[in-house]
Amino acid sequence: MKLFKMLGLIAVAALMAMVFVGTGSAMAESTALCDEDPGTGAAEECPAGHLVTHVHATTLVGNKARLLTGFVDIECAVLFLGEAIGESSEPLLMKGNFTYTSCTSGCTFTEENGPAIIEVLKLGHETADVTGEFEVHLSCGGLNCYYNGEGLEATVLGPLLSSETNGEVSIQQQELHLVKGLFCPSGTTLDIRITPLSATYIEAVN
Repeated sequence: MKLFKMLGLIAVAALMAMVFVGTGSAMAESTALCDEDPGTGAAEECPAGHLVTHVHATTLVGNKARLLTGFVDIECAVLFLGEAIGESSEPLLMKGNFTYTSCTSGCTFTEENGPAIIEVLKLGHETADVTGEFEVHLSCGGLNCYYNGEGLEATVLGPLLSSETNGEVSIQQQELHLVKGLFCPSGTTLDIRITPLSATYIEAVN
């Protein structure tokens, strides 16, 4: 799509799934992901050898992503596999793919025009916004719809602030953009919460 051209993300939404900071040009900082707590000092720099360039994030058991159409609510497990484009940047760019499984009976989600391109902008200590481009195809009964993630904005919390051990990326009741389709309801919204398989901290790199 144009996230999750997500998860979703969503995700999902990345996909669900994380980072960046912008300051003045003279003091510009890049943002990176780290597998070790960088601390709470002014720099919050990742220790040497601990930068994360590969992200593997998923919805948790009992907490599938939900597409709310007003006609039928559809749930799927979501997996995002992504790679950082470089070790750090302002913002951090990632590309990856979303996989949707175990969906509501009779429904399927498939990624279109992948990989998804994700931007992560650090806002503060262990917090960031995620936007991106992704597209998905929903087939469910009489529904045959294509959506993209244009305008979606995910909230990212690192392990130090998240209720999840490894951190989280979440989108709550945000409207997907309908690209084309047959019998597709307007106002379709997405709820998704994904978490990395290992602790992933958000930091700035001077």
